[in-house]
Amino acid sequence: MSQPTDHMSANRTPTPGPPRPTPGAMPRRQFDPVGDDLGADAQLEVPDVEAEVADLVSQVDAVRESVGDTFSLAALERQATLLEQAHDALTTALDAVDRR
Repeated sequence: MSQPTDHMSANRTPTPGPPRPTPGAMPRRQFDPVGDDLGADAQLEVPDVEAEVADLVSQVDAVRESVGDTFSLAALERQATLLEQAHDALTTALDAVDRR
């Protein structure tokens, strides 16, 4: 009885890839808005991104409702501007989290 041959595994050799990071190699947080590293007197300003984006999205909805079923290029431009502002706020917040 012959052994089954697996053409894929017979030709496969382990290829070393880049080294995998270990938990010790991961960067430490540089900024912790919850922690009390700066003392009790220090006040950290953390923007309320959720409230800012919710406000911008509600403005987009208000513009949409104000024009109804009609097409308005001015309303579309205003909605695009508001959505860009919301996108910028979210991107800035994600960048800040990434730096931590």
